[in-house]
Amino acid sequence: MNDPTTTTALDRYLELADRLVADPAALAELGTVFAAGAVVRLHDRDVVGIEALTEFYRTFAATFEETKHFWNTEVLADGTLRARWAVAGRRTGGAVMAASGTEHATVDACGLITALRNEFEPTGTERSG
Repeated sequence: MNDPTTTTALDRYLELADRLVADPAALAELGTVFAAGAVVRLHDRDVVGIEALTEFYRTFAATFEETKHFWNTEVLADGTLRARWAVAGRRTGGAVMAASGTEHATVDACGLITALRNEFEPTGTERSG
């Protein structure tokens, strides 16, 4: 994060992504990050609304034993948020992985994410055992 005293919805989202892996009960916190009708675009697929997001992130969390994200967030001049991130993790089968990318988020007046788009960098890796 650029300023450790400022936490945006995008910062809370990235922190929650790691906690979901360790504690599936954290899925209940998605509503503190996303607006009810939020649209999340991942891998050219839109996931719409809290119920669909909950199922999507439940599946995501189940594929990992642990993850750790690192990121820097910026509030852009138009009020949107951008975070450049990197993650390392261990999948449930033991493979280790790394990936990076950029998250773009629009937030509402309450500071909840209404739209999120992830762009993966082509540098992701995964190694077995």
